[in-house]
Amino acid sequence: MLFRLEHRMTGILNLPGLNELGMKELDAEYHVKAEPAAISRLCPHCGELHRVQKHGSRSMFIRDLPTHGKTMMIHLDVPRLICLACRKTFMAVVAEVDADHSMTERLVRWTGRQSIEYTYAEVAKQVGVDEKTVRNIFDAYVASLEKQFQRETPIWLGVDEIKLGRFRAIFTNIHGRTLIDMLPDRYSTSIERFMNSLPNKEQITHVACDMWRPYRQAAQRVLPQAKIVVDKFHVVSKANASFDAVRRSIGKADQKKQGAGLKKAHKLFAKRAADLDDEQYLTVSGWLNCFPLLATAYDLKERLYKVYEVETKEEAWAEYLNWEASIPDELAKPFRPVKTAFRNWKEWILNYFDDVRITNAFTESFNSKVRRVYRDGRGYTFERLRAKVLFTDRLQKRVPIQEKVKVKKKRFEEISMGRMTYFMMPGMLDDECEVKTKTRQGNLGTDLPTLLAILDTDGF
Repeated sequence: MLFRLEHRMTGILNLPGLNELGMKELDAEYHVKAEPAAISRLCPHCGELHRVQKHGSRSMFIRDLPTHGKTMMIHLDVPRLICLACRKTFMAVVAEVDADHSMTERLVRWTGRQSIEYTYAEVAKQVGVDEKTVRNIFDAYVASLEKQFQRETPIWLGVDEIKLGRFRAIFTNIHGRTLIDMLPDRYSTSIERFMNSLPNKEQITHVACDMWRPYRQAAQRVLPQAKIVVDKFHVVSKANASFDAVRRSIGKADQKKQGAGLKKAHKLFAKRAADLDDEQYLTVSGWLNCFPLLATAYDLKERLYKVYEVETKEEAWAEYLNWEASIPDELAKPFRPVKTAFRNWKEWILNYFDDVRITNAFTESFNSKVRRVYRDGRGYTFERLRAKVLFTDRLQKRVPIQEKVKVKKKRFEEISMGRMTYFMMPGMLDDECEVKTKTRQGNLGTDLPTLLAILDTDGF
């Protein structure tokens, strides 16, 4: 390959660490001949800096950012050095170059950012490398983001889950309505590790979760000061599931006549009766009039909500016992999961009626929309989806946070009065600390309302 030699030209690369010597343009590629403007002479083996000398060179082909729609290749001769102290050889470190990936450092950063937005295959095609290289760069890029990224520990912590291939635990700031993190699984060890990683975790006063035992056990071990509340959404959803079991059973028994219609109406049955419009109410009423057992199950489903309309936990428990006593024998089996939940989780369900009534139900919209994105096959792995949700800058909810900090008092205090300046003598002030209020910018995490709006568009 021929190069037009032009020593120390400032050309197409615009990389201060490399001197361009020549350039050749092909249909789909640029090829640039370059040399290092400077190299590091530090021996990586013994740490000697100046006792090295040149010991040959090695030709490297370094990829750079695509330019004008073409792949950029840099032909670089990198000096090989020998340390006179330890007699070991090593390749010189060249500014701007990531030798591990045979890329410029800026291409590595660009590839990391692009791999959050696009599939590994798309990025690999743009850069001209294999997908494994892109995946490795992505993993390292996300790991660096993890180290830099800081979120505020909430006062009310929400713990939920989302099924993306398998169940993944998600953590939210309930008061801030933000997403804090998503874990690759929901194992108790992973949950405890995350809770332990939260700074100032002792400030968490409440944890809202569903009835997955590892959530409760992890919170009890790591956050003993926090009150655990079973989210009411997950309690009443069990009644919805029980009603749906009755609907499906009736539909199968009456499959030739009205089973298909019952199946199509399942979304209307899932709504609260008060949320139905006139047309929907007539449709639901028609089905309930046709099937008395279905009407009884529907009434049970609706009446369970009344447990959450009272003021105290004593009233709530009495309301529940009345509800349980009204279950007819023929519906005892489908509604058994509700009874089991209340009996096994009574303490934590009734904690909802204490000082504050917290719920993590707003994450259900996030769960359903993210599941759709994941299911639609846009090339998202869980890792890429998590990185995009957590680290996209425009999604971050940043707020000013006031903190009280201790600062050491000054021994001398200058007081100016007109042209006269008086100095307080040493010893008049002690070395005790004083408390001051400072304001800093805090990040509550991914703003869920903003994310939900984006998920409804093609901009995600």
